[in-house]
Amino acid sequence: MSTQLNLIAKRSVQMLVLASIWLLAACAGGPKLSTRDEPEVVKNGQYRAANLRPYKVRGDTYSPYVPDIGDTLTGTASWYGHESGSLTATGEHFDPNALSAAHKTWPLPSVIEVTNLDNGRSLRLRLNDRGPFVDGRLLDLSKGAAKALGVHQTGTARVRIKFLGPAVLGARPTYAAATPEVADGDRQRYRVQVGAFSERANAERVSDQLRARVDERRGLYVVTLGPFEGAQKAELYRQKVLAAGYFDAILTRDE
Repeated sequence: MSTQLNLIAKRSVQMLVLASIWLLAACAGGPKLSTRDEPEVVKNGQYRAANLRPYKVRGDTYSPYVPDIGDTLTGTASWYGHESGSLTATGEHFDPNALSAAHKTWPLPSVIEVTNLDNGRSLRLRLNDRGPFVDGRLLDLSKGAAKALGVHQTGTARVRIKFLGPAVLGARPTYAAATPEVADGDRQRYRVQVGAFSERANAERVSDQLRARVDERRGLYVVTLGPFEGAQKAELYRQKVLAAGYFDAILTRDE
């Protein structure tokens, strides 16, 4: 029995890896969004000691550090449209329409590249605030960055962030040259992609649990719910799927 359970666990890990590879491949080559006055990376720049000190929020201690240039992290991004006191953790004025973000431990201020793995959009922005202090969240985007990356309507998205180096302290805000966001009256149809599996039996087991459909794509069995009219409605169902333990669920446009 123990051997059988280990085999099942191993196959599950393999399926998740394959699913992640497929999702990243599908997003490869996505558009890099242009900005007005792209944020500048300061060569050989130094961070203030005060911005690298450990700090505590709600009983949890966070220890900022300086990653290597080019280091990446992958996780879930959300967005925020206001800041208590109107100042960021660097002491800069918070402009919700500018391209900025908050991270718990990367140094401030920095320039990072953010890629929305759900749609392939990518842009550079200033990291100048701390947060999000929510379990399972990697990054908090400003409203302007969320709109440019297509996260504003969906609320959250899977992202990859890359560290590019220190930014100019107090530099003027940067803005998206064009915002490709779908209008609020979005009537595009979306599906919730629960996961992609290498074995049909595993996909059908998930499908039976969620009453979802299974489609074969590129040698994988893809489980989806929907379609739903509008990204906001689809996101409600994605949150339910996440709550059920399917943490790789993403939104996809219904073709």
